[in-house]
Amino acid sequence: MSNVINIDGKEYPIDNLKNDQKVLIDQITLCQNKINELSALVRQIDIYQIAKKDYVEKLSTSLKSHENKEDSEAG
Repeated sequence: MSNVINIDGKEYPIDNLKNDQKVLIDQITLCQNKINELSALVRQIDIYQIAKKDYVEKLSTSLKSHENKEDSEAG
C-alpha cells in the first residue's frame, strides 16, 4: 500500500488514518482485485463462446457434407 491515498481528489496520509479506515481501504482493494479477476474471467467466457460457436458451425458443415456425399453415392 502506498503512503498516501487519494479519495475524492484529496490526499490522505495512510499513517494518519484510523485502524477502521485502514480496514476499509483493505476491503476496497480486495473488492477491486476481485472485480479485475472476474472481468478477466468474463473475457475468457466470451472467447470460449466464440470458439464454441465456430466448432458448432464446423460440425454442422461437416455433417451436411457427409450427408450430401452419402446421398450422391446412394443415387
